Amino acid sequence: MQHALKLFLSIVIVVVTFIASATLAGMLAEYAGWWKKPVIGGVAAACVVLAGYVSAPDHKLYCAAAWLVIGAVVAGVMSETFMYAEDANTSLPLYITYACGFATLLLCWVWERKHFAPHQ
Repeated sequence: MQHALKLFLSIVIVVVTFIASATLAGMLAEYAGWWKKPVIGGVAAACVVLAGYVSAPDHKLYCAAAWLVIGAVVAGVMSETFMYAEDANTSLPLYITYACGFATLLLCWVWERKHFAPHQ
């Protein structure tokens, strides 16, 4: 029961992190005059993978990888649903989103290897 509660809390943390990071990234991009979709996607992907890694009760790297896959599917659906005029005829924002999520997973993997490696 305790494990299920921790897993549920992790899911809530990741969902809240996604909403907050996407909203704040969109506001920043709007304020700075940047291309919104790659900023929103990249920041949200990185935050989701990192939140999934940090909040996972166990098997942290696998959980982060699962959130990367879930996020990639959601990003693919959302990129078609929420079209901005500046996004016409390009998939670059989606590729940036995927790259940021994957880069964050890679950083989690490196951190885990360094953090849990036996010290000599």
